[in-house]
Amino acid sequence: MSQQLTNKTVLNFLKEIFILAQSNLDSFYTNCIILTQLPDDAEVVSFNNYLHPDRLLSQWQTSEIYQKTQDIHIAASIWNKVYSWTTLPGVLALMTWAGVGLDAGLDNVSFVLKEGEPKALWFHDLSGTVIYPQRLPIPIPEDYPGKIVNSVEALHQTVFTSLYQRNFAPMIDRVHILTKLSKKTLWGNAVNASEGQFSKLSQCTNLEAIQTDYSVLYEQPYSSVMPGRNPLYNLVRTEQLNEPGLPAITTVRLTCCLYTFIPPYDEKCPNCPLMQPQERIALMKEEMVETD
Repeated sequence: MSQQLTNKTVLNFLKEIFILAQSNLDSFYTNCIILTQLPDDAEVVSFNNYLHPDRLLSQWQTSEIYQKTQDIHIAASIWNKVYSWTTLPGVLALMTWAGVGLDAGLDNVSFVLKEGEPKALWFHDLSGTVIYPQRLPIPIPEDYPGKIVNSVEALHQTVFTSLYQRNFAPMIDRVHILTKLSKKTLWGNAVNASEGQFSKLSQCTNLEAIQTDYSVLYEQPYSSVMPGRNPLYNLVRTEQLNEPGLPAITTVRLTCCLYTFIPPYDEKCPNCPLMQPQERIALMKEEMVETD
């Protein structure tokens, strides 16, 4: 089979999986991933260009947050939250729900922007995508020419190497060098953007897959996330609420994203570590009323 035909067969099968994902998963996870050709008028920037030091400094220093705070640490942290929320959820959801391992390394992805802000990932080349058949929602074709892995460990190795080792780690190193913002805060933003989705995925995903992926990502000090110590480990804690009408426990960050230090200093994230328990309970009740 020619390489061109192989790539087309792989793409068509991934499209089939993605269509199923769109009907089974929350649109939040599928809207931030683009596997097909982009429209001509799409505003696109490669990750490597997006992370150029001059571009980063300009983005931070011209942001509305910097104008309010004159603090590059806060501007960079909020920028990093947007980066994390756009990059992580979709890739991790497809890994857990469907056993699809996309290559999200810096050289293989671009941001699709809307009014200058990242809204989705576009994957340049899908030929490096791996499939773990045991998690697939549909049978894999007998003559499928793409890459197949036969263990969860191999799936994790593919996804985590590209996503964390060849994307997040160099990005966080660069932000830290430019701003001296704590790496723990930046990795905390990555956990914040992804940790909570596993409980939501439980409504449509195999529980064993969820527990396995969650443990490797967040509960093991040494895992396949990164060589050496896992930077995602131990960055959240649970807090007892003991309040009628609310969950018994909630998850709280260990590092503050610095949002609360934006004037007029009257807002905190719901999982902010600087928030007192009663303050958190009041905010959760307020959000429940707004949702109703």
